[in-house]
Amino acid sequence: MLTIGKTRFSPHILERFAVPEIAIRLPGIATPVWLRTEETDQNVFAKVFVANEYAPRSLDPASVATVIDAGANIGASTLWFRLAYPKARIIALEPDPANFACLQRNCASLPGVELLQAALWGEDTELALQSEIEGRPLGSWGTRTAPASAGTPGPAPALTPAWTLDSLSARFGLERLDYVKIDIEGAEKSVFESPARVWLQRTRLIAAEFHDRFLPGCTAAAEAAMGPAVMQKYQRGENVFYRLAA
Repeated sequence: MLTIGKTRFSPHILERFAVPEIAIRLPGIATPVWLRTEETDQNVFAKVFVANEYAPRSLDPASVATVIDAGANIGASTLWFRLAYPKARIIALEPDPANFACLQRNCASLPGVELLQAALWGEDTELALQSEIEGRPLGSWGTRTAPASAGTPGPAPALTPAWTLDSLSARFGLERLDYVKIDIEGAEKSVFESPARVWLQRTRLIAAEFHDRFLPGCTAAAEAAMGPAVMQKYQRGENVFYRLAA
């Protein structure tokens, strides 16, 4: 017999039937968290809740009023932010339709959380979604955004709205950004190279996963944009943290 939690059952069940998703209970979250078994959801969940990669140094939870979760995927990071910063308003963005459906399922009932099927970019526009490169699937945590190209051969790509952080701040009336998480598969280069960077002057902490392997220059663009405003820099897992003088 196989034991999972308090349940015991025959492992032959797993041999004979497909289990497309599993549900996990998180202390402090009323509804189950659903993970797809044939996608990278379990890796995402482990990165967030086992490796605890979004936990910063010396940030008082009571002082965090606003969190931007850019590249929210299925919502594991959004759930972590909800538990870690109970007073914060959380804006979560995810452009991929399948991931966004999971994000809604996992996080729609959370208080103080707003979910947007949209991307972060250096200007307000519409972007094409890329699920593969040169015929190689990117997987559910690797969907990329790119400028929509008119006249490209083949079927028209799926499009998603894209906004700058300045536009998001204006739209939601955000005067200060306490924690900005950026994991957007190379689009960070556009975000940090954009002239629309007033948001940096009002941001306390950034956690960014850089994708120079996809698009060289991502890290350099971010650090050039932040410049001398960086008071502290450190890395945890794949995320580089920057505490800013805001």
